[in-house]
Amino acid sequence: PIEKEVDSNIYVKNESPLPTTQRLHGTRRILSLVSSQKPYLYSGCLVLLIRLPFSLAIPHFVSTAISALSRGDFITAQNETLMIFLIGTIDALLDFWCVYLFGLANLRIIRGLRMDTFVAILKQDV
Repeated sequence: PIEKEVDSNIYVKNESPLPTTQRLHGTRRILSLVSSQKPYLYSGCLVLLIRLPFSLAIPHFVSTAISALSRGDFITAQNETLMIFLIGTIDALLDFWCVYLFGLANLRIIRGLRMDTFVAILKQDV
């Protein structure tokens, strides 16, 4: 962080040493590097959004099952346990696809960067 003097006794820390235009330029540059992987990134985000309600539902079914067991209602507890298994299975499958899609995009972006770097090194004079 860079400190700049506001008053003779007061110093304010500037969080970023780069002006806004340079930060926007850097952001645009990063987005241009990943633009070829948009289908994988968008698919991963879509799967992540679909997965979210299933992940959030699991604690509800666990608490309902525990509550049913504490009341001695074994039929409801059995149904809630079945729902935990079903929702957990769906959540695990969607989690696999999230990791797979984002991992695939990651590998392809890194491969592209390495290829670009290698080409740039080969073009240099020795």
